[in-house]
Amino acid sequence: MNDELISVIADVLCVADETLTDESARDSIAEWDSLAHLQIIAEVEARFNVRIPFEEVASIGCIGDFRKYLPK
Repeated sequence: MNDELISVIADVLCVADETLTDESARDSIAEWDSLAHLQIIAEVEARFNVRIPFEEVASIGCIGDFRKYLPK
């Protein structure tokens, strides 16, 4: 699967793209700790030129949750 969002997150987490899906959750990936979460947020915002509201950062629990912030 060639998916830019998954590639960005895989790069931040230093894991293989193939190990991630939209259902991959923070609590099931050891590398996805609180610091990595902030790094993912920053990288997604930079790569896709979007802003994720601070109030919503904590509610992002899986990769699929990022999709609503991406351009269509």
